[in-house]
Amino acid sequence: MTPEELRENLQDLADNGYREFHLRTCPQAQHLLGVRLPAQRKLTKQIIKSGDYWQFLDSFTPYYYEEVMITGIIIASAPMGLAERLDYVAWFLPYINNWAVCDTFCNSFKIPPIDLDKYWDFLMQFQDSQEEYTLRFIFVMLLCHFINLDYLERIFQLLDEIHCEKHYVEMAKAWLIAEIFTKFPNQTYDYLSHDQLSTFAHNKAIQKACESRRIFDADKQHLRSMKL
Repeated sequence: MTPEELRENLQDLADNGYREFHLRTCPQAQHLLGVRLPAQRKLTKQIIKSGDYWQFLDSFTPYYYEEVMITGIIIASAPMGLAERLDYVAWFLPYINNWAVCDTFCNSFKIPPIDLDKYWDFLMQFQDSQEEYTLRFIFVMLLCHFINLDYLERIFQLLDEIHCEKHYVEMAKAWLIAEIFTKFPNQTYDYLSHDQLSTFAHNKAIQKACESRRIFDADKQHLRSMKL
């Protein structure tokens, strides 16, 4: 499938009703056609299986929202070496301009445990960024792939060190902390007792944890008492 054929397929699959719905949940999405994510993933698999994905990564400039999404999924999941993949990730980061592309991109990686340290070092190159979705990318990648004891203290330190009150960064921080709580409640209690988060992120993390069905009611009651 060539880039031109991909665009034709996406235009054929466009659903204006779904487009309007998705814009309500993700108003930052630009040039949205209205193609559902399962259909995008199906096209992505066809591209990867055919071997044509190199055309997209080396010569294709994605324009439509769905083209950006598919490019990201290819980068995250197509067979390639680690160094090459990370080069493409760095190239792709400026294309991320909404939470949906960011989060789908992060979820599409399959990172073997042996490569986690290399991914961590790669992510830390961007911790001083001022770009909202680059910073969200860091925190969602941690959420998807790094919630284990080996990285827990480093994650808590990073949450405190990155000071950015842009909405989708703060929401990613809160989501990350809530997810950590489901696995490591005692360590999260300790962190929340002295964190350097904004009041919004601190309280939002507690709110999101209390919305989880994986957390006991007694823990939710304790968490609510820690709101600022």
